[in-house]
Amino acid sequence: MIEAPARPTIGAIIRFKNSAATLPGVLAALRRQTVQPDLLLGIDSGAKDNSRDLLTAAGARILDWTAPYHHSRVLNFAVANCPTDLVLVLSSHTVLDAPDAIERLRDALADPRTACASARWDADPYYSEAVDWPELQRKGLKFGSIYSNSMGMFRRRLWEELHFDESISTMEDGVWAVEQLKRGHVCRRLAFDFRYQRSTTDRTFIFSAFTFRLADQHGLRVAWLGPGASLRALAAGLLALPFAADRAAARQQLLVHRDRLRAWLYGRRKQDLKE
Repeated sequence: MIEAPARPTIGAIIRFKNSAATLPGVLAALRRQTVQPDLLLGIDSGAKDNSRDLLTAAGARILDWTAPYHHSRVLNFAVANCPTDLVLVLSSHTVLDAPDAIERLRDALADPRTACASARWDADPYYSEAVDWPELQRKGLKFGSIYSNSMGMFRRRLWEELHFDESISTMEDGVWAVEQLKRGHVCRRLAFDFRYQRSTTDRTFIFSAFTFRLADQHGLRVAWLGPGASLRALAAGLLALPFAADRAAARQQLLVHRDRLRAWLYGRRKQDLKE
């Protein structure tokens, strides 16, 4: 009789500081999941509210991070203390509205080629649901990661071979995913409902700059309008702004064009990037 393969263990990591306003929704959605993590690990980077108590009540093991916060270093510290086959990284403000989100992420990683999986940011069909290196070479890098550590799952064995890059200040998830694709693995993008419970500052410039730098590092093109078309779009948008039905949205689009152009210039100058 052939034995069924062992069920992979799942660890969930939540990094938090003063997250008491958002953690109840995150944890409630976690409790509704059809597949529960075998380990819940909270990384406290200096909470002054009752965030720690909320996670403890949910059964989490809490570890303290006392150094200045840094995405990659905190994640590497957390994963080193999460000895499971698969690791789910969940932001302290990201709610998994789909009750089968963890189950679907786990099933996506049943394919041994898959290095990581996360929800799709939107319905944009530019990339397939299973991105590999040849697809990235054909299509180039779009702004916005193909994988996200806000609600993503990855294979810990591959993290043991390659940790998140501690030399960069952000977009560690996208950098890691691209490297996995180059090594012959696949990144899966799933369509399930999730939401952020808080707004974040606009980071178009820094994410765009890292995208240009990452593309240059791997010999990939960036899938964007290009400097000339972006300048023309910026000029046309400025002329049309007084007549726009939704001026706020039109103004935001102008800022996107501006920041991507700025990021392109920074990339050409090879300047150091800081958040």
